Amino acid sequence: MSLLGPLDEQLNHQTSRPFRVPATSDHRFYDRHWFEAVAPDGDIMMLAGLGIYKNMGVCDGFVVAQRNHQQTNVRFSRPLDDDLQATVGPLNIEVIEPYEKLRVRVEPGDHPLSCDLTWQATFPVYLEAPHFTFNDGRVIQDTSRYDQVGRWTGWIDLEGERHESDDWWGVRDHSWGVRQDIGGFESAYGHAARAPMLWLWTYATTPDAACHFQLREDADGHVLHLDGEITWTAPGREPSRIVQVDHDIKFIAGTRDWDRLVYRLRLDDGSEMVLEAEALQRAWAYRGTGYENGYDDNRGVGVPRGDLVETDSLDLSVPGKVTRNGEKYHPGHREQPARITLDGIPGTGHLPVMTSGRLPRYGLGR
Repeated sequence: MSLLGPLDEQLNHQTSRPFRVPATSDHRFYDRHWFEAVAPDGDIMMLAGLGIYKNMGVCDGFVVAQRNHQQTNVRFSRPLDDDLQATVGPLNIEVIEPYEKLRVRVEPGDHPLSCDLTWQATFPVYLEAPHFTFNDGRVIQDTSRYDQVGRWTGWIDLEGERHESDDWWGVRDHSWGVRQDIGGFESAYGHAARAPMLWLWTYATTPDAACHFQLREDADGHVLHLDGEITWTAPGREPSRIVQVDHDIKFIAGTRDWDRLVYRLRLDDGSEMVLEAEALQRAWAYRGTGYENGYDDNRGVGVPRGDLVETDSLDLSVPGKVTRNGEKYHPGHREQPARITLDGIPGTGHLPVMTSGRLPRYGLGR
């Protein structure tokens, strides 16, 4: 295997090694695209993603669609070898113009889902604050991620039925570094007991503005992390930092899925904005994408499997419950597309509400 590739002709090296060799030998090192598309009427939604795991010699990816509370998953994997291109099986991701235009394709074949979608950015890219967790002398997480919203044109074919649009809402991210649950094995050393936590992640847009933030709180509502801003479409208007988020979340009884919520946002200039949201369809069952011990072998992403295409279908019709072939299925974490209003102006958003442990304020946990 050659360690040299086209990127090594550029004057952009960040370490003393070729681009094929990461700066760390940690098996969990990854580099990954993620995308979501939501039809204007909310009738069909799609996720797609592709990751490269250089220290595991793997490229894998997924495309997932949800319609009528049914989630169809197709997962792909291949050996990495010399090929660092963003392609695995029939899935291909092409960066046409950085931070402006991308294309996501899944060629038709012996799988129930294909697409040809072109992304056009509508707001500038946002680089999140660094994510770093260090415990007992071990790096648990050390990642960077940027996010962006835009519009999709093209088509999705689900089970032989084609859905076309020139104006689907979209959000994407690109993250890289070291994080847990990659490569099929994870040391327990350094991982503290999982504490109760509320984690809110929001990217929502209207014709006037984009709202993006992350908030993590402990069980008593103390802020552990807050990062985000409001970006405006008005020419020359600078972004406004979000300095406080007050939340009122209506969880579906007996579940950790939400159906309505209100966020009151305080900005760095002293003004306030109100974001209201109503869930679209159901929260994604993320394990279907391969995350959180997904794939049929229950080993998750970044695991060598040779050349592989596998598919399944999940029933999301009962809130808070997921089944596969009539049997209970552990869905992994949930992420929720939504209809939103921001200060009364309608739009669309991606609003995961992730919880763990006992959160007395919302009556979650024992």
